[in-house]
Amino acid sequence: MTFKEFNLEESLQSGLQDIGFEEPTPIQAKSIPIALEGKDILGAAQTGTGKTGAFVIPILQKILTNPSEGTKALILSPTRELAQQIDEQIFALGYHTGLHSSTIIGGEDFAKQAEAIRAGVDIIVATPGRLIDQMKVLDIDFSGIQFLILDEADRMLDMGFLPDVNHIIDKLPKDRQTLMFSATMPREIQKLSKEIMNKPEFVKIEVSKAANSVEQRAYTIDGREKLKLTQRLLDDVEWSSCIIFTATKRGTDQLERLLVKKGIKVGSIHGDRDQEDRTRALNAFKNGEVPIIIATDVLARGIDIADVSLIINYDVPQAVEDYIHRIGRTGRYDKTGIAITLVNKKDTKLFKAIEAKVRKDLTVIDGDALIQSPSGHKEKPQKKEQKAKKPSPQNKRQQSKKITPDWSDAKGIKATRKDDGKLSFELLGKPDQKKQEKPKKKEVKVQKQEKKPQNKKKEASKRDRNVNKKKNNKQKQKQKANISEVELKTINKASERNKKSRKPAKGIWGLIKSMFPKF
Repeated sequence: MTFKEFNLEESLQSGLQDIGFEEPTPIQAKSIPIALEGKDILGAAQTGTGKTGAFVIPILQKILTNPSEGTKALILSPTRELAQQIDEQIFALGYHTGLHSSTIIGGEDFAKQAEAIRAGVDIIVATPGRLIDQMKVLDIDFSGIQFLILDEADRMLDMGFLPDVNHIIDKLPKDRQTLMFSATMPREIQKLSKEIMNKPEFVKIEVSKAANSVEQRAYTIDGREKLKLTQRLLDDVEWSSCIIFTATKRGTDQLERLLVKKGIKVGSIHGDRDQEDRTRALNAFKNGEVPIIIATDVLARGIDIADVSLIINYDVPQAVEDYIHRIGRTGRYDKTGIAITLVNKKDTKLFKAIEAKVRKDLTVIDGDALIQSPSGHKEKPQKKEQKAKKPSPQNKRQQSKKITPDWSDAKGIKATRKDDGKLSFELLGKPDQKKQEKPKKKEVKVQKQEKKPQNKKKEASKRDRNVNKKKNNKQKQKQKANISEVELKTINKASERNKKSRKPAKGIWGLIKSMFPKF
């Protein structure tokens, strides 16, 4: 089946040819005929199956066949990036049609958006929050709206946009055609479809299942080693472009700084960034200027980026549907891709739900063991070089001195093989080298003999020193002995004096006696 079978306008057919659309995807093949009949559609298809074309192509066709003044179609999307992507596809497909569209999203000039609404562009692509802000300031005329499209309805529900969506729908004409597309179909979406749609046709293409073209892996890892494992995977896995998903805006900024420090060229995108920064980063990634982009779930839904070959869930997604949307960024349009999820202890509960859903297609690997493997350590070759201090046999051969034999006086050569297998060569007619070396040995003996007298003189000087030391010691001992004799004589004299001295008497008589001198 080709697009020519839909009998589209020539200007629209030219736009399809410009962007290379020849055959419709399954969701397009089922949805476009129903939409061209004017019926409401509730479409459920996995991400990356061409849902955007499934509603843009029939809307352009119907506006061309039934022209009118003012705005004819309103498309609501959950994120700015998705809204911009839809607007780009409208521009590409409707390039030859003369139809115009405008985006009403946050982060862009509010006044310019108001001018576009007043001018009555053919198609408005908006996020619910910014459109509500414009409705508070402007008295927007929605009376000409013929088509309402809700893209990624389940995502708008998750982001809390459902009250804003209901408020916008209340301002629209009831006589309209409504198309709702969603990757999942929770009860709230089914309830909303009954309230705002008129007997919708249900189109379903494999809801909440990963594409078969995606190889799914999960690595159990210590949370502190996630960065090392990410570097290892980027080195080992073959990829052309990579999206790394994080759980928080802060985590996105931190991971970007860490990878930039490691010398890896990356970009990042999340809700707190200015729209100009977000658009610049996304375009750089699409154009291949930046091979890696780090993002929150802003990029998980509806963003059409070609040739994404690797997805890394740095943080485990909160729900199974978010996991399906993340890994759906790769393996698109009959191409293959790899989706990797890093799981630490904190993520075990969240991961169990994902594992139960895609158990057959998921391979669980020990990430800690992968990091500790030899190929993962870049320092090991350096350590081996440090240990390898002993020269190799080749180095030994290079270090050995070359022998250049003198063949001038030789009359012949005699070769003999030893027991160990080595060959030895003997020059015939050459004078013996041993006899020539004998005089040298005699000279050495002479030198030794000359050195002997010097040694005798040294030994004699040492003996004289020892003799002098002994004499000095004897003299010191004699002096000490003389001193001790003198001391004994003085002690004896003192003891004799004490014996002759008068002893003091006791009592009164002793006092009287002591007053008289001794004769």
